[in-house]
Amino acid sequence: LDREGPVGILRFLQPTKRNPYSIGFVEELVALLREAERDATIRVVVMTGGNHFSSGGDLVGFQSEIAKGARATSEMVDLVHDGGRAAYLFRKPLISAVCGVAFGAGLSLALSADIVVAAEDARLCEVFARVGGCPDTGSSWLLQQRAGAGVARMLVLTGREIDGRTARDLRVVEECVPANQVEVRALEIAREIATHPMFGVQTAKRVMRAAAECSYLEALDIERDAQSVLLCAHDFPEAMKAFSEKRTPEFKDR
Repeated sequence: LDREGPVGILRFLQPTKRNPYSIGFVEELVALLREAERDATIRVVVMTGGNHFSSGGDLVGFQSEIAKGARATSEMVDLVHDGGRAAYLFRKPLISAVCGVAFGAGLSLALSADIVVAAEDARLCEVFARVGGCPDTGSSWLLQQRAGAGVARMLVLTGREIDGRTARDLRVVEECVPANQVEVRALEIAREIATHPMFGVQTAKRVMRAAAECSYLEALDIERDAQSVLLCAHDFPEAMKAFSEKRTPEFKDR
């Protein structure tokens, strides 16, 4: 976990092995996300694997647990899912910077972020069908949320590999840039977000996530409850006052 001003950069440290999604990887990922969440100086986090984001599940390392039977296998999968859970539930804005491969669980991890910046030549694949498996680590839900049910089924059932340009066109990722600009662009977005009052930003992230899983009328209730707090209790009053006085707001939460 590196720090550049208000931005935390979570760097995966086995790019030559394409950052396999192992139990050890998950444990370190969870620990460092918790550290970044506790650190008040970090306002946004960028996840990057360098030349490769992640090749997905550590199939070699998982074999010993699978050999123990269904119960041990189920417990292992649930442990692996802790990585995605920690990323998806991370309270601060989270951006994935994807170069090289993002396969299987690696793609799931990338998609668990709020924003994904991919290299034009990145290789993204829901590889599960190729190895006789089904989606895990949240892919079945995350991909449908971003790209829609039809695109998600096509990518999962075919196991088709797509590049960053295609991923952007299918709305799997938000931005696509040349490989040497991926981390730079992710950091630009992170710094843009970091300039805003953080209580509002974190509340907005929570509202957006909750609203995506409910009806329109339920979303209105979620927005009302969150906005009522912000309108009365934090930087919004200063923004309204500054607007009426034709000056720049002086936010406390910067």
